[in-house]
Amino acid sequence: MIMKIYYLIPIILILLIVYTAYEIFEFRFRKYVHFKLDLGLGLKAVIITDLHNKSFTKRDLKLLSSEKPDCFFMAGDLLISKEEDNKKALEAMRQLCAIAPVYFSLGNHELKYRVYFKEQWDEFIKSLPDNCFILDDSHMSLGEKAEIFGISLKIENYKKGRLYDMSEEDTEVFKDIPEGKKKILLAHDPDFYEYYDRVLDADLIVSGHLHGGFVRIPFIGGFVFSRYGVKHRVKGIYAGKHLVSSGAGEHLMPLRVFNRCEIDIIDL
Repeated sequence: MIMKIYYLIPIILILLIVYTAYEIFEFRFRKYVHFKLDLGLGLKAVIITDLHNKSFTKRDLKLLSSEKPDCFFMAGDLLISKEEDNKKALEAMRQLCAIAPVYFSLGNHELKYRVYFKEQWDEFIKSLPDNCFILDDSHMSLGEKAEIFGISLKIENYKKGRLYDMSEEDTEVFKDIPEGKKKILLAHDPDFYEYYDRVLDADLIVSGHLHGGFVRIPFIGGFVFSRYGVKHRVKGIYAGKHLVSSGAGEHLMPLRVFNRCEIDIIDL
């Protein structure tokens, strides 16, 4: 019996290596995940997070066009903070805007990028299409029935390995919040959902940042998970209103096991 197990171990390892190679090779082919949240808006939104200065394939653009979305929610990390060249990100944004308006909130990479490369950031913003709307601790109307918000946080909130205490963080982020409208919040880091609830009683929160845990272990979840523990929000819908995407791209290394890059589509 023990000898049979020894024979099985290398077979399992080989299969895992083959599958990982497949994931890396097929990395550019993103999975499309559909959700529905009945807010009565009659809108279809495509959610894209963590693109990280990657481009869209022809397949992506064809599928995105075929969905006929009313808008795109880009919830942070379009760029790579230490990568000065932003041409791919700009081209990706132009491609999306040719399909539908884009509402773009900032992630940790944008916060750092505009410090490291201020001139390039300013030029990048100027070069975006007119129907790309930047939500940097700001909000605007999304049709007649909804208001969309984007919260940026601070660079220090993203410090790796630090359990950042948000209990005393300022909650007066947004001014002139309209009454009687559905509220959608783009908030890159899902860890701070309790803080987001204090800032804004949103009907939908959209996050990314954690890349779904990179390597997902069946029945357990993401192997690389939130600094607050595996029980926190890494991928999926939580509390019936918080959508956490595993992201459409990567940086540093394209490692994803049982966790394909994804683009989310939600009916509102």
